[in-house]
Amino acid sequence: MIDGDNMSSLAVRLRDALSFGWNFDPAEDNFAAWRERIRERVRAALDVESITPAQASVVREWNEDGCRGQELQLRFSNGETTGAYLLRPDNDVPTPAALLLHDHGSFFSIGKEKLIRRPGETAEIAADIDHWTAKLYGGRHVGNELARRGYTVLCADTLGWGSRKGNGYEAQQALAANLMQFGVSYASVILREDMEALALLCRLPGIDARRVASFGYSMGGSRAWQLAALSGDVKACVAGGWMGTLQGLMQPGNNQLRGQSAFTMLHPEIAGKLDYPHFAGLAAPKPALVFSGAEDQHFPKATALAAHEQMHAIWAAADAARSIETRLWQGAAHAFPIDQQDHAMDWLARVM
Repeated sequence: MIDGDNMSSLAVRLRDALSFGWNFDPAEDNFAAWRERIRERVRAALDVESITPAQASVVREWNEDGCRGQELQLRFSNGETTGAYLLRPDNDVPTPAALLLHDHGSFFSIGKEKLIRRPGETAEIAADIDHWTAKLYGGRHVGNELARRGYTVLCADTLGWGSRKGNGYEAQQALAANLMQFGVSYASVILREDMEALALLCRLPGIDARRVASFGYSMGGSRAWQLAALSGDVKACVAGGWMGTLQGLMQPGNNQLRGQSAFTMLHPEIAGKLDYPHFAGLAAPKPALVFSGAEDQHFPKATALAAHEQMHAIWAAADAARSIETRLWQGAAHAFPIDQQDHAMDWLARVM
């Protein structure tokens, strides 16, 4: 049977019988041994055991507001190319860095431009940038602000956005379906490309590789904690607007049940084996900031708090209880306004 949200009774029974065989059990598992074992399994399942840095060529350069910018074309090991922006302070000293992971938002005309703005955008793109940053980011460009604060930042278009946009909302399901013909998941393509972009960033001249963060909101938040979990290059993680337990998210009306956007964040290769807070827990003991709005309908308060509680238990088992901060912003919905951005950037400056 199927309910009004197209959730089958079979899915309900599977949800209610969930038993994650790879989750961390504080009563039985040694944390370090669990992390090593499960990280190896996840890397193998998602085909990210061996990562080579993306190759980059410079398309154009600019100087503005005390920063040096480059538009890049990145080439990944899978043969795909994408557009990216790199922005760094206009100085010659090594800087900390952040790989910025853009959101989903069902807004595909821009990707990297959601987080980094360069001068000279077309009128059409500029209008889309103004609309989206006002809606989700309080009108601020997160990457430009981080660069003003001394970080080198890189943001690339994910498959389906910006320079790689498809033909609308339905294109996500088509992308997922045509990749599935070859046993490849859409989400694993995104993850592998993120890891290759991260490897490139860490190896650029002028980067202090001891201070590299993953930083994202919404879909970008899920990408940020995945990178922190699986890559040794990430030293700290800011992940906003994406955390909950699978059981808590599989409820009528949730985006996880709708197909389309869900395909960008679902890994069938590890589904039912490792719950989201435990996947993120592979990042422990690294500093991590995980937050969302208390009124975020995508990540209801109860499921977000349940995930946060499990993450705190994992970091405590890693002897790093003080390295994780979780937060529900009271009165806030699904958005990353300036006060939350300032909190995240101040937190990052303290820990890295």
